[in-house]
Amino acid sequence: MENFQRYFLIACVFIMSYFLVIRWEPPTANTVFNDGLNEVSTYSPNEDFGFIDESIQNEPEEVISDSLTTSCASTPLYEIDSSNWKISINLKDGSLDKAELKKYPDEIGSGKNKFMFNACGRNEYSQLSGFVFGKNADQDFSSFKIEDITKIPNGNRYTFSRESSTIKESKTISFNPKNYFVEIKHVIKNLSSEVVNSSSYSKIERNSLKPPGTEDAFFGDPANFAYLGPVFSTESDNYQKINLGELEQSDFKENSIKGWTAFLEHYFLTAIIPDQENINVFVGKKNKTNERFSVGFVGRPIKIQPYEETSFTYSLYFGPKVQSELSKANNELPLAVDYGFLYWIGQPMFLAMQFFFDLVGNWGWAIILVTLLIKVILWPLSYVSYKSMGKMRQIQPQLKDIQERHSGDRQAMSQAMMKLYKDEKVNPALGCLPMLLQMPFFLAFYWVLIETVELRYAPFLVWITDLSSRDPLFILPILNIGAMWAMQMLQPQPAGIDPMQAKIFKFMPLIFGVMFAFFPAGLVLYWLINSLVSAIQMLMHSPRNA
Repeated sequence: MENFQRYFLIACVFIMSYFLVIRWEPPTANTVFNDGLNEVSTYSPNEDFGFIDESIQNEPEEVISDSLTTSCASTPLYEIDSSNWKISINLKDGSLDKAELKKYPDEIGSGKNKFMFNACGRNEYSQLSGFVFGKNADQDFSSFKIEDITKIPNGNRYTFSRESSTIKESKTISFNPKNYFVEIKHVIKNLSSEVVNSSSYSKIERNSLKPPGTEDAFFGDPANFAYLGPVFSTESDNYQKINLGELEQSDFKENSIKGWTAFLEHYFLTAIIPDQENINVFVGKKNKTNERFSVGFVGRPIKIQPYEETSFTYSLYFGPKVQSELSKANNELPLAVDYGFLYWIGQPMFLAMQFFFDLVGNWGWAIILVTLLIKVILWPLSYVSYKSMGKMRQIQPQLKDIQERHSGDRQAMSQAMMKLYKDEKVNPALGCLPMLLQMPFFLAFYWVLIETVELRYAPFLVWITDLSSRDPLFILPILNIGAMWAMQMLQPQPAGIDPMQAKIFKFMPLIFGVMFAFFPAGLVLYWLINSLVSAIQMLMHSPRNA
């Protein structure tokens, strides 16, 4: 119990083992999925199909420009440009083939924007919705044409339409240029004298490749540990990760009235939120004919009477994992910002960081202030621990004397040490308390760093241009070595410590420094400030002050 070094070494091994475990990813094939629409006929909920129009939020304003272009596959595209994004709608099938986030660069200094959708790009990423029809419907549709553009209180509403000999289909997309989600309404009208069988659907299609710039990320880079794959939120489970490896083995299929589904990647996501009052089948599946996975929902089969029409609506979010933006689309969508099993620590840490950022305007200083806040909260427990460590340093001569007198009798040595601890009112086990207290906060902060898009390319001081990436000059890791060495010098050396263990302990600052050289600068900054404050606390309780 008296061997603080032993506990420290165990904690270090735990940290490194933890990162090695989360670094491992099960192999996934380069595939993507079929929407499973051929299985719709097996679905038979008890409620009628319907839809709800949700109002657009935020202020009106902002003119959206439109243009007609051609895709890489020579398919006509309708382009919509705003301050937040630029999207391209495929006029052949109405899919969203491209979505460019204008406020999020692909890489620092690249001059290119982040793509969410890019059907012709490396990631083969797109979103498609509409109806699947029975055999008696003519599905030889014309291309979509822009039918109407209407100014609405919070943006613009675009209506596209196409026809076959038996079906007229229209797709209305309502955009708020200041948000990252849209509302989509599909209407179909039966132009024939026969009943038409139909079912609604919406899906995201994507391959399994990591976003550009993250596939060769260094050890410790959050991109290595960020989740890539589908998430489903249903009545039975409001947050289910079904990774791509699982979809390769078996399809996901679950009925639910409320819920949503999303495809997550590092810092960004695309989410489909269907009408929350009707039963849908949430589907995840691997496509057996191409290199894509699909996630989405399928509505119940319906019969459209001659010359009648039906419709459905859903919301689509495509953009950064900003909690305030996600909540505008759906109250439970912020769950996609996943802080892991330590979310109960991670969420308050993020809120505190957000608060301090609003005050100081820099995420680096916000991290420093959060670190100090944590140290203040833990001060009473740390005070007891460091006071005990100061007393341990005072009684070192007595411990060495006991070791020399009982060198041949370990039982007698232990008894004498325990008596000394009791007489001096010292608890040697308290020496490991500061490290144990910091461990959950350290791990929680790492997951906050992984999920917090606000820290992406966030600068700090002169040489750090990205707190989510490693220190380019390794200044912070070097400072960490110094801070941890100072802490080591201030820690008591228990009598009877194993010589090999003592040597390993002396190298721990260097080992941690090398490890931190590959970790995000924000995390290293957190640990540096924590170590400096801990060293100050130890000095306050040094033998002459204890």
